[in-house]
Amino acid sequence: MIENLTLAGAIHTALAISGIIVGLIQFLRPKGGPIHRARGYAFVYAMLIADGAAMLVFQFTGRFNIFHVGAIVNLIAIVLAIIPVLRSPRPSNWKNQHYYWISWSYVGLIAAAVTELVVRTSHLATREQAWTATAVTSALVTVIGYVLINRYRPVSESQPALGDATIQHDGVQS
Repeated sequence: MIENLTLAGAIHTALAISGIIVGLIQFLRPKGGPIHRARGYAFVYAMLIADGAAMLVFQFTGRFNIFHVGAIVNLIAIVLAIIPVLRSPRPSNWKNQHYYWISWSYVGLIAAAVTELVVRTSHLATREQAWTATAVTSALVTVIGYVLINRYRPVSESQPALGDATIQHDGVQS
């Protein structure tokens, strides 16, 4: 199924698959604590190396292309996700910053994986068909990711949770 896989391609593939697995576990498990942190660092390191290795893979077009841009965007998302976690003191909205950037990194990873699967298994006749499949698949995964990211976003510490009653200055609950 994976023809002519280079060492960089193998490293990229193995770490991307591990990122998919670790990221899914992170999404499904409770947040916070040392286990979450350890899995998080495993995801971050896997993505940093996988994205770096992706920059060395040119088999699809023979030159720099949209997939390399995706790897660069993912690198930026990973860095922006980890900065608020490492800052001291942490900004008041660090959880939201971390959540959004790491979530979009994961959505990008899933979009790339689904695109790779579709393009490699669909036996598309032309590059134009491959690019169309890439665009449609990526857009679909991104829309689903957008919905899930907004649905499961952490409650902001500066705003009451949806459905919570708030006390107005006159003491009346609304």
